Amino acid sequence: MGAEILLYGYGLVCLSMLVFNLLYSLHLRSGDRRLTLRADALRRQVTEQLRRIGEHPDGLSRPVQAGHLRWMRRRLSRVSYLVAFDRLLDELEGQDAAYPAYIQQLQPVSLYLSLVYRKRENTQAAYYCHFLAKHKLRRYMEMDQTQQVILSYLRKDSLYCKINALKALCSFGSPSVLVDALRVLGDGPESQLHEKVVTEALLSYTGDTRALIQLLWSRLDDFSLQIQRAVLDYIRFQGGDSCAPMLEILRDDGRDRELRFAAIRYFGRYPYPPARPLLLDFLRDSEPTHWEFSAISASALAGYPGQDVVDALLRAMNSANWYIRSNASASLEAHGLTYEEMFRVLDGEDRYAREMLTYRLELRRLTGEAAAEPDAKPVQEEVPAGV
Repeated sequence: MGAEILLYGYGLVCLSMLVFNLLYSLHLRSGDRRLTLRADALRRQVTEQLRRIGEHPDGLSRPVQAGHLRWMRRRLSRVSYLVAFDRLLDELEGQDAAYPAYIQQLQPVSLYLSLVYRKRENTQAAYYCHFLAKHKLRRYMEMDQTQQVILSYLRKDSLYCKINALKALCSFGSPSVLVDALRVLGDGPESQLHEKVVTEALLSYTGDTRALIQLLWSRLDDFSLQIQRAVLDYIRFQGGDSCAPMLEILRDDGRDRELRFAAIRYFGRYPYPPARPLLLDFLRDSEPTHWEFSAISASALAGYPGQDVVDALLRAMNSANWYIRSNASASLEAHGLTYEEMFRVLDGEDRYAREMLTYRLELRRLTGEAAAEPDAKPVQEEVPAGV
C-alpha cells in the first residue's frame, strides 16, 4: 500500500510539471503575440510620422504632430510598450532617412519618460536606461535635462540600475555630466561600482575624449579611491597623452599604492624616458613589502632599451619573489635575450633564476604544443591581481 501511494504521488508530481510547462509555454506564446500587436500599433503611428517628415527635404519643416507625442507619452509609460518600441527601433534604424529627425523630435517624450521611470521599480528603471544607451539618442539631440534626470538614477539602490544609468550617460552625456556621475558613484561605499565596470562604461564614450580626460584630471581628487583607479585605467586605454600628470602620481609617495601601480602600467604601455629612473629604482628595491612595485616595474621595463635595464632585469632574476622573476624573464625576452643566453649569463648558479628559466622554457613548450592542436585552449600563466 505504501509503495502504491508513493507511485501515485510521483505520477501526480510529473503530471503537475507537465501542466505547468504547458501553461507557461502558452503564457510565453500569448506574451509574444501581445508584444507583436503592440509593435504593430507603434509601427502604424511611427510610420505615419516618418512619412509626414519625409515629405520635406529638410526633415524639420513639418514637425511631428502634438497628438502623436501625447500618445507616445501615454503608451511608452508602460514598460510593455517600451519593449515593443525597442524592437521597432531595431527595425527602423538605418532604414528610413527621416528616422534621425523623428528621434530628435521625441526629446520631450524622452524627458517625460525619464521622470516617469525614475519613480518606478529598479528593474523598469534599469531597462529604461538600457533603452537610452542602446539606441544612442546622443547622436541626434541635446539632452541636457534628460542627462540631469538620468544622473539621479545613480542614487538608486540597484546595481543594474547604476550600471545601465552610467552606460546611458556615456552614450549621450556631456563630459561635465559624466564627471558628476563618477562623483555620485563615489559618495558612499554602498553606491560604488567595481572599477572594471566603471572603466568599461567610460570606454564606451564616443564624444570628445580629450575634453573628458582633461576634466577628469582636473577633478581627480574629488573622486573616491576606487573611482580614481577606474579613471586612471580608462586614461591608460585611451592613449599616451597623459605622461606628465601620470609621472606626478608616480613620484608622489603620498598617493595610494594602487594609483602608483596604475601609473607604472601606463608607462609600461607608453614608454616615457623621464619615468625610466623611477622604474629602475622600483625594480632594484629589495624591500619585501614593496614587491608589487618591483614586479610591475619589471614588466613595464620591457619597452625601455638600454644595457642598464637589461642588467637590472638580470639581477631581478635572482629575486626570491616568483612574480618578479617571471616578469623579469618575460621582459628580458622582449629585449631579445633567449632563455639559453640567460642561462649562460646567470651561469645557472642561482636556484631561483634556474627554476624560473626552466619554468619559462616548459611554458614555451606547452604553448607551442597547444598552438599545434586546432581545438586546444591557450596555455596561460597565473598572475595575481594587481600585478
